[in-house]
Amino acid sequence: MLLKRLVFFGGKGGVGKSTLSCAVALELSKREKTLLVSIDPAHSLSGIFLVEVGDQIKRLKDQLFAIEMKAEALVEDYAEKVLSTLTELLPTVRSGIKEYAKYIRHSPTAQETAILDKILDYCEEFTYVVVDSAPTGQMLRLFETFHMVSGWFDFLSQVAKERHKVERFMGREDRLPKLIEERKQKLQNLANILRERTTVFAVANEEPLSLQEAQNIRNKLKDIEVQLVINRWHYMECDCIKIPGIEKPYGFEALERLSIKPILDYLLR
Repeated sequence: MLLKRLVFFGGKGGVGKSTLSCAVALELSKREKTLLVSIDPAHSLSGIFLVEVGDQIKRLKDQLFAIEMKAEALVEDYAEKVLSTLTELLPTVRSGIKEYAKYIRHSPTAQETAILDKILDYCEEFTYVVVDSAPTGQMLRLFETFHMVSGWFDFLSQVAKERHKVERFMGREDRLPKLIEERKQKLQNLANILRERTTVFAVANEEPLSLQEAQNIRNKLKDIEVQLVINRWHYMECDCIKIPGIEKPYGFEALERLSIKPILDYLLR
């Protein structure tokens, strides 16, 4: 796998996590191929870089690429992928599978599942993947969804094994167990990345609500490396990374003036 580090920036809206994710991705791209992904419904990458990004991967610099994910299209693509796979395996129940695909599109975790699936694909293509996340609640739901989906595939594996016994007895080929195992392996790859190659920077300012949300991220994500960052730091003393603010951090030149060396040192240690 090409990936060295998967990096999330999360926290309360308005603390500057998007600006930090842009600045860090820009610096990492000077070393190796880097993708910056916005999964925040209120995308701001275009406004920070002063370059139109959009919902397709776009090269911004030699080794810097960016995308502002369009959640609806992502869910639609994911549902279609599930539909085509199941239809191939079970062609005689196509109408029922189409109905199932509707539920996939509108399920409470559809967006998070599709995002995780896509991010894992990006980890195969880029050395660094930097994610400008949604505000705290949505970001935590993303990680919770991973555990839910993982448990669901464990259950499906048991069901598939029982079905395989019947199909083998009837002398029929059964590809469902293999499909489920492939999906489980993909989930295991993601689990390994989250455990071994992921850093979440919980971003806050020097005000109580944002600090509380950042601490909540650290408390909730027990199995993932989480580091607290105080952005636009002035005077507060804490066991955290401190990043002073600058005026109007928009455009490539301005982003390079941000003092993000402590974040880079932490990532590249």
